[in-house]
Amino acid sequence: MPEITPSELRNDSSRILSRVERGERFTVVRGNTPTAEVIPVQRRQYQTRAEIAEAVANLPAVDAARLRADIDAVVDSDVTFDE
Repeated sequence: MPEITPSELRNDSSRILSRVERGERFTVVRGNTPTAEVIPVQRRQYQTRAEIAEAVANLPAVDAARLRADIDAVVDSDVTFDE
């Protein structure tokens, strides 16, 4: 990852951000100490309903009673207050 100084970031921010938009990453170094990274924002990838339906179509059915029993076996659902 290329290193840049705070001054370079300030003076060439437009050029640096253009490179970041293309996927590059930079480490900002102050006095030989890495202090920050300038990285691209990860864009959300949305799925269509059809894609989600296809992805979950082959999942096994959930047995609600068995799920409840499994949860009850590991979680104390009694609410108590110490006074």
